[in-house]
This record gives sequence, structure tokens and C-alpha cells, in this order.
Amino acid sequence: MLALGRGRRGASRWIALAIAAVAVLGTGQMAAPADAKPGKPVASEWEKLGRVPGANWYGAYIPSAGGAKLYADVLLPRKRSGRVPTILMAGPYFQHLRQTRGLPVQTPPDRYDDLVYGARLLERGYAVVFVDLRGYGGSSGCPDNSGAADRADLRQMVRWAATQRWSSGKVGMYGKSYDAVTGLMAAGGRIPGLSAVVAAEPVYDWYRYLYGNGVPRTTRVGTPLSLVYTSTNPPPQNVDSRQWREHTQRSAANLMNAACLPSAIVRAQNPEPNDPYWKSRPILPKLRGSRVPIFLSQGFIDQNTAADGLVEALQKLGGPVTGWLGMWDHVRGNDTDRTVMMGRATDRSSTGRTDYLDQVAAFYDHYLKGQGTAPTGFYVQDNTAAWRTQPSWPGSTSTRTVDLKTGTFRYDGKQVATKIRYKGRWVATQLDGVAAAAAANRASFDDPRNAVWTVLPPESTAIRISGKPKVTVTARVRNPEPAVAFVETPIAVDLYDVDPAGNAVMISQNVSVVERGETEVRLYATDWVVRAGHRLAIRVTDSNRYRWDYYDPSGRARVTITSGRAQLPLAPVNVGSPTTGTSNTSLEGYLRRYRYPVPVK
Repeated sequence: MLALGRGRRGASRWIALAIAAVAVLGTGQMAAPADAKPGKPVASEWEKLGRVPGANWYGAYIPSAGGAKLYADVLLPRKRSGRVPTILMAGPYFQHLRQTRGLPVQTPPDRYDDLVYGARLLERGYAVVFVDLRGYGGSSGCPDNSGAADRADLRQMVRWAATQRWSSGKVGMYGKSYDAVTGLMAAGGRIPGLSAVVAAEPVYDWYRYLYGNGVPRTTRVGTPLSLVYTSTNPPPQNVDSRQWREHTQRSAANLMNAACLPSAIVRAQNPEPNDPYWKSRPILPKLRGSRVPIFLSQGFIDQNTAADGLVEALQKLGGPVTGWLGMWDHVRGNDTDRTVMMGRATDRSSTGRTDYLDQVAAFYDHYLKGQGTAPTGFYVQDNTAAWRTQPSWPGSTSTRTVDLKTGTFRYDGKQVATKIRYKGRWVATQLDGVAAAAAANRASFDDPRNAVWTVLPPESTAIRISGKPKVTVTARVRNPEPAVAFVETPIAVDLYDVDPAGNAVMISQNVSVVERGETEVRLYATDWVVRAGHRLAIRVTDSNRYRWDYYDPSGRARVTITSGRAQLPLAPVNVGSPTTGTSNTSLEGYLRRYRYPVPVK
């Protein structure tokens, strides 16, 4: 098996892993439509493709850096007067060519039909534009995975949407997950015309999405390969001869070009955070001082795009920020259990409120049309399922510092942060990409004694942890592994809420490799009320298996914690103003199923 390594203190084997990952593996001009004829816009090619409910549908090609052409589906509302603002989505997942009733047809993307038709964007007088990132869908070029070329493309597509004859010059962006990353990137690009961004469950840092401070996540191979598949997955044949021809030519060229898709897979396997590949893909640093209004939604128990960069993003943004923060998984604010296949197929809200699209529409109306009052503050849901509003978040007013116990554990790579009771025994859960309510589980040989535990006395009154906890430890490693030059020892930190019976629910977690001197582990952001009589427990151990990936060690390595401290950001228990809202399937499943027996003595 491959050893962990970031190259900071020795050779790394990430190249071998990358090689294994790789092994898995006509241009006529079109006339502009009459109702969208450019005045002095960014140049483009146009084609009328048909009509959809409430709009005329066009296809456009937008030229960008390096000769790439970005394909856009454009929906212009038929009932409009004058110029209109634009809602722009940019991402890799827009499938324009699909099978319908067994026949290949070309249709506008349906990924955000819930927004387009649920929020009545066309009726409200918005143009809607979907743009494929380069190397995906109908766009040419090599996928850039949020690098400099993608940043140049985002600037070009926003400027294009802002300068069309039908455009008011105001552009808002919308997206979830990868499509939310493009919105944050654009917000950090200071692009004229960009006036509002809605970002749901974004990735804040691509390196941290695939690695936790040097420890690979289980997604580090699957995610790059899935993007390769998305880029090369062919559309149905004979739908549009031009798009079919360009897609096949582009896909073949990108697969054969060692500097394109093969290189992207290889370079994404590099766990060194200071590698130029990762340093050239900044998201958070470029948000500093951005004045673009942001509507941000983030689940504290999102198992896919975790809240690891939430606090940093809020600290860097200089413009108006509002949004929803709460106890849900990787869902949109308007999702129901039926739409995301969580638990039983019901129309119950997957967040606990049903007015997400109304708030998004009001956000756009204010910043793109100048209508209504400016949305302010956050809607926040904590682990009690209660909702509140507050002007800013996290709103921490104090920090509790806890000295950690000292002790020794062995590195066997078998510890897990969360377990569920299944057929009379505790088994580990596969967290990444799995809804908390699902009965997905895997066997584990986890030994809770193989850790250094710090268990605090019962809380005399309730406390609220709001923000990003931080744990700093000093550790000594004795590692007799034969290939010690290739091994860097990981460390995992878990924060638990322990009830009087000794059963714990994880509040937050993160991992790192052990550094010389102090090792700092910043846990994921949370908003969690610890009830009176409950205890806080902090576990320092070797691994959080099944969320992060580890090579299989012999178990001979020993890690001794010589000192450590935890800093817990606290906010008043009664912070904010109570508002309407209920619990949700993610939270209920998390609290009910992910209960872990811990040693409290």
C-alpha cells in the first residue's frame, strides 16, 4: 500500500498513486437573434434553438483566452420591457444533450429548474444563462479546475452577459457545490457588472477538499476521475452535428494530451499544499475585501463540502453577506427529502424552512433591480433544531481554553470518528457523500482506548460553541516502520458532546500530519449547544478512517502527546432572535444514529 507523504520532510509516493489513477481511465458563424443583437458587447455567435415556457431559447459561443469558445444556453423572457438583469450559472454539469423517451434531443439544462421556475425568474423579468466551463459540455479547451484560465473565462462570460443589448448590465450568479465555487471565484475577481452571488454548499479550497492538512480524503482519486468522466462523457449522437463533432474532437484531444486530463489527475494526487498546482487555484485569498453581495448557504454536517472554510470566507468578504447556516447535509435550501432521496420520499424540507427561493429572489431583486430592502443577517439552525436570526455569524464573544491530557497511542489506521449501532455491534460509517439518515455502514476494528482523551466535567449550564474550534498539540513520534522516509504520521482530533450515559455525538473534527514542534488542527465550523449536565470530550488519535484515507500501517508506530490545548469559540446560548423553522432528516438521522460510546472516567 502507498504511504502518506507531502514531501515536506522526505520523498513522497503520490506519483505512483497518480499513475494508477490515470490507468483507470466545424465552426460556421451563426447570426445573432433579433431580440439579442449585440450593440457593443463581447463578441459571440448566436443560434435560435426554440421556445421554452416563458422564454426564447438561444445557443451562444463566447470567445475566451487561448482560443477557447464557451458554450452558453440563453433564456430570454418573452414578456419583458427594456433591458433585463441576468442570472448566470457556470459549471461542469450542464447536460444540454440527453435522451428523452428514447430519442436524443437538445434541451436547456434542467439542473436549476427549481430556481428558474420555482422562483419564477423568467416571469420576474430575468434572463437566465448557463455557461459550460471550458472542457465541459459544449465548450472547447482543456478543463482547468479553477485555475487561471477558468478565472479568465469567468471574467469573459460575466462581461458578455453584462454587455448584451438585452442586458441591464447587472449580473447575478447562482450555483451549488462546484457551481457555487465559480460564483465565489467571480466575486473574488472584481468583475464589472457582477452585482450579486448566491453560493450553496461551496468548496472553499480545492486542496482542503481532497486533503486534510496533508492527509488524503477518500475523494482524492474519485473526484478528479469523475470530472474527467464529466468532461468526456459523450452526448447522444446526431443531436447537433456541430456539437457532436466538437465534443468528440475535444474529448479525444484532451485525453491524449498529457498536459491536459492526464496531468490534472496526476497533479491532484500531490498532497503538498504549497505545490504550484494548488497555489494557482486560490479561492479564499481572492475574496479578501470583495464588495460583491453574497448569499451563502452552508450545512454544518455537510459530508461532501464541509464547513472548513466558512469562517475564513466570512472574515474576508467586505461586502454585504447574508444567507442560511444550519444542520443539514449537501442539499439546496429549497430541497425536500423527495428531491434529494433522503430518508423516506416525502416533501418535507431538507433544511427545515420552505422560503429559501423567496429569500433568494428578494436578494436578487434588491441587488439587480434596486427593489425592496437589502437582505441582512443570517438564518441559523443549531443542533437543537431551533432557528434564529442574527446580524452576523459566528458572533462568538469569548474563547474557552482547555489543556489537553498527555499520553500515547499507536498508529494502526483503524480509528473512526463516528459509529452506529448495527445488529448488536458498533460499526463505522462511511460519511463522505452519504446522507446522515442512510443506513450505510462498514465494519470497524476501532478501539476507543487507542487515543488520548480529555473529558471535561459536566457543564453546569448550557453553552454554545459557535465558530471554528482549534486544537494545538505537541507530539513525539517513534516510528520503526521499514520505509520510514516515506511515512508521515497522521493525527486526528474529534470534539464530542457526551450525554450523562456516556454516549457521544461528534460536534466537529479534522486531521493533519504531525509537524515538528506544534501541530495546529482547525476543526470544521459549527453552531452547537451543549446542554447542562453534558460533557465535552476531545479525542486525539491516529485516524478518522472512512472520511480520510490511510495506508495500512503495521501498528508499530507510537505517538506521544506531550502537551496540547483546545480553543473553543463560545457565543451566548440565547444569541440572536428566534424565528420559525423546524428540524430536518439530516439532523435527526445524525443525532439518532451517530452516537458513540466514549470513556468518560
